[in-house]
Amino acid sequence: MRGNLSESLTFTVPISLDAHALGERFRNKHRNPQKAKQVYLNTLAVFSVQFYLRCMGIQTSWEESLSWNPLIQTLMDVADLEVIGLGKIECLPVLPNEQVIHVPLEVCLDRIGYVAVQFESSLEEATLLGFVKTVPDDGELLLSQLGSLEDLLIHLNQLIDSKAWHSDAIKVKQPIHLSQWFLNVVDAGWQTIESLLNPQQSELVFRFRGTEHTLVHPKNSTSSLQKGKLLDLGRDSKSQIIALVIGLLPVSREEINIGVKVYPTAGQSHLPEELELIVLDSDGIAVMQATARNTKSIQLNFSSEIGERFSVKIALGDVSLTEFFLT
Repeated sequence: MRGNLSESLTFTVPISLDAHALGERFRNKHRNPQKAKQVYLNTLAVFSVQFYLRCMGIQTSWEESLSWNPLIQTLMDVADLEVIGLGKIECLPVLPNEQVIHVPLEVCLDRIGYVAVQFESSLEEATLLGFVKTVPDDGELLLSQLGSLEDLLIHLNQLIDSKAWHSDAIKVKQPIHLSQWFLNVVDAGWQTIESLLNPQQSELVFRFRGTEHTLVHPKNSTSSLQKGKLLDLGRDSKSQIIALVIGLLPVSREEINIGVKVYPTAGQSHLPEELELIVLDSDGIAVMQATARNTKSIQLNFSSEIGERFSVKIALGDVSLTEFFLT
């Protein structure tokens, strides 16, 4: 995974195999070759913008965007990406050597901005060329009219300030650096397991690849640890507190086994029904998930290389919280 920020403030994104697979999945839902190609390029454009925004710590939700819906893809030429709490950015595909972007009229309204994404011929990389808040009435946007990506970040922060919403919900969030926990550098809000859970819960163990490792008491292992954080998934002034616990077990100098677990709190013996625990990769694509059904806890295990990014989403009904991590 890499991104190159040049002096002209463009940003080059490697288009992953997963992104191509998603493009193929969407493309195969459309029989018309022209529509299929359009949907494929739109998908890669949205992926590229999402990659950039995630690198900047900005939360997005592709699944809540129109471009994720195959029916909408059929009816419209759309490549939108929902920026959580702010609105939709339109991601404009640009083919090699094109100097003019023909913006579909149906996306000229109801957007907080537009980002131009130019592909190289092999579709292995895409370059974010720049940003504009609005497009001309005729939909003809010259590349020379683009502002810089810095303008995009300034614009998003201005929207945040103008809405005066809680900064923790929207503002740029730095990922939690998990490998630093082994150096006793722990991010604010993360606690020892003893202070977070009751004694019965804190005696539970993480299981990694069939082997039990008790991570709650560091004396039981010289290399493993875990930290937890309380999250409120309530709404309408009614709290619904759960505990998110991250367990770490190094397996080599380049790889760490990670356990992600959620527990009930406040005297509750079971998690709320239909609570979802989701692990997303660096592209924001869900790779693991589980749902609580009369469940005392949920745990997901996976391995991560040092320097890799992922996020954990906990959802209950229409309320969700996402934590971003860097191994």
